[in-house]
Amino acid sequence: MTKNNALLKLSDNVKLNKNNDAVTAEMVQTKDYYQKAILAEFAAFIPMRAVIYEMDSRLVSHAIYFSKYRDASKVYFFESNAAKLRDARNDATRNKFPQIECLKPDWSRDRFVRVEKGKSVQADMIAPHVIHATARVLEAGVLEWLTKQLQEVKPILWLETDSANFAEIALLLEKTQYQLRQQNGNNAVYTFQEAAPEPVEDHEIEEKILERLDTYKRQIERMKQEYDEELALIQAKQDKKVIVLEEKYRAIEETWVQQGKEQTEKVRQHQQTTNEAKQLVQQMSDALNAERAVNTDLNKHIFSLLEDEKPVLLTMKKRDAQQAKEIKSLKKENATLTRKLSQMTEKYDRLNSTKVIRMMRKYWKLKKSQRLRNET
Repeated sequence: MTKNNALLKLSDNVKLNKNNDAVTAEMVQTKDYYQKAILAEFAAFIPMRAVIYEMDSRLVSHAIYFSKYRDASKVYFFESNAAKLRDARNDATRNKFPQIECLKPDWSRDRFVRVEKGKSVQADMIAPHVIHATARVLEAGVLEWLTKQLQEVKPILWLETDSANFAEIALLLEKTQYQLRQQNGNNAVYTFQEAAPEPVEDHEIEEKILERLDTYKRQIERMKQEYDEELALIQAKQDKKVIVLEEKYRAIEETWVQQGKEQTEKVRQHQQTTNEAKQLVQQMSDALNAERAVNTDLNKHIFSLLEDEKPVLLTMKKRDAQQAKEIKSLKKENATLTRKLSQMTEKYDRLNSTKVIRMMRKYWKLKKSQRLRNET
């Protein structure tokens, strides 16, 4: 789908693709439906709940207007270009108008195709109450198909009168007993009008009346058939929705039952865990109380022993204090002796290194060597 920033928002919050054409250009300026004044004027000729054929692929805004403000039961929208058809379908889906059906037409073969799940399927369309065709469409080779619709269905026509072939179309309208009902510029509404009957005999009048009644009866039967088909389609959709809802309800009910069972099992497990935890707490409490009693007895015994040994401990404490003082005194005396020893050592080293002591050593050494020679 087109991104929101590339959408055209109309006055009633309808959001459309911004196509590169004159129709979109006008809507960008007015921020409203294309030809809104003409739409409002011609709305009187469009019955409520009508089936409408919008033949110009540029006028997706018309299709949405018919659906929203004339409550069209079905709007068929025709486009041969796949990309434009996809954009139109996206516009209808985005604005939630399922009654708009986008079809790819083959006017010459009277064949129309819609896309379902990526596949092309021939559409079985409902006969129209209203056909809207612009000059662009009327010049595109649809006259044979349009003639068939005028002869068989006789829908209301909204046509643009400025097409190059409108003279031919005017002859077709005259031939099929269509008369102009409303015109605004180059837009005009035509409806089928039967010719006035010629004077005839009573039995001929009766035949005409019966023939007219038969015609009305066929039209009523056709409308009834269309209504029944539409009703059957709606009923089928409703049945499908009911089946889907019933399946969803059953699935939800089964889910609830399963969740109820799981919740019951969880509650049972929680209760079991709670009971086990309570038992464990009780056991721990009993063990703690027993240990506390043992500790109390042990503390009493320790206090009793301490009470008995207290005099001895006090005496030992006094002795420790006295010994600490003696050790401190000895350390002080030791430091003094160490200092004196250091001083004496230093003095000895100095004395030992004097010249007199060196001469004395030489003398003693010489004297010792003489004595050894004499003894030899």
